[in-house]
Amino acid sequence: MACTVGGRATPSLRIAMMTCSDYQMDARVKRAAEALLERGHEVDLMCLGREDAPVADHQGSLRVLRPPMVRNYTSPTISVFQYCLFFMWALCLTTFRDRRRKYDLVYVHNMPNFLVFAALIPKLRGAKVLVDVHDPVPELLATVRRSHTPGWLLWLARAEERVSLSFSDAVITVNESMRQRLVHAVPAQTHMSVVMNLPDPKIFTPVNPSHETSSNPFLVYSGTIARRHGLDLAVRALALVADEFPNLHIRLIGMGPSVTSVSALAERLGVAKRVEFLEEVRLEEIPALVTGAVGGLSPHREDAFGSLVFSVKVAEYISLGIPVICSRIGAMRHYFCEDELFFFNPDDVNDLARAIRELLSDPIAAEQRSIRSQQKLRQLDWSMQRGVLVRTVECLVAKS
Repeated sequence: MACTVGGRATPSLRIAMMTCSDYQMDARVKRAAEALLERGHEVDLMCLGREDAPVADHQGSLRVLRPPMVRNYTSPTISVFQYCLFFMWALCLTTFRDRRRKYDLVYVHNMPNFLVFAALIPKLRGAKVLVDVHDPVPELLATVRRSHTPGWLLWLARAEERVSLSFSDAVITVNESMRQRLVHAVPAQTHMSVVMNLPDPKIFTPVNPSHETSSNPFLVYSGTIARRHGLDLAVRALALVADEFPNLHIRLIGMGPSVTSVSALAERLGVAKRVEFLEEVRLEEIPALVTGAVGGLSPHREDAFGSLVFSVKVAEYISLGIPVICSRIGAMRHYFCEDELFFFNPDDVNDLARAIRELLSDPIAAEQRSIRSQQKLRQLDWSMQRGVLVRTVECLVAKS
């Protein structure tokens, strides 16, 4: 199958893709790989996986390659150590496979940014390097460590970002706020594109709501369970409205460093039996666990990191026809209006409780907001985002 750039035929490309995550759980990585495979390109995907995942898995033009390690969420120090181990493994494997296959492109998903240097030998041999910036490392570091972040560490994080992006031939990022944030870290000649995190319509499609939710209503969250995502706020808000809605509970789907603290908080507040924890699941399994919820939660905190986040979980809830309660952070306000989501002030537990009351008290109004948010999401359109990604890849290689 041939690809086209600017109306002329382009041969199938050999692409090495790297991510220090499990691609089966990472919607952005999975969609990027599938978009390139659908265009007839070959992808060697180097990623982490679960303990029972095979070291190598060939699926047609997709080759999934994994080191003998799994992601550990217990502490930032362990995460950095894992990043370094994964980098060394990816550097050796990419160098070895490039000698046999000669890659046309190395596509790197951050974090970490320095993973781009695993493409050193392919780049010296003529391959292009594309980095997909999911998260801004300096802002994320400041958020995770809060007031305990020394100045030298932030300087180092900014330097790592600047040097890594300068090594790349092109940059993709997740929304317009992030693009504006990265402009000063990217050389003027480096091409930048925005490919938004939007749900795959083949997986996330609206279904008829369950009739069981009226007697056993639940709010749902799917994603990493970390302080920056505000799940402690959701538990506190649940405690505030517990007497008004005695059957309401929250379903949390995912893993992360705050699972223990959120669980302990629910126990202290007397709502432990109303907070359900489910382990991280494959992307294709999320709709079945989310469908039927009276509302989807995205209680991000507003800080240097949170203001840049376009929450893909919000888009997934909307695609499934679920009303959304979302913190009023910058990136989300850029794309959605007050009459499309149930916005609340970030870090304000009382305002979050107010949003929950508003959603549950008027189901018809909630459904109307859901319809308006679906109309807005259709304007953003995943097929358009996929086209931007494919054109960025093919045009980048065509310039060689």
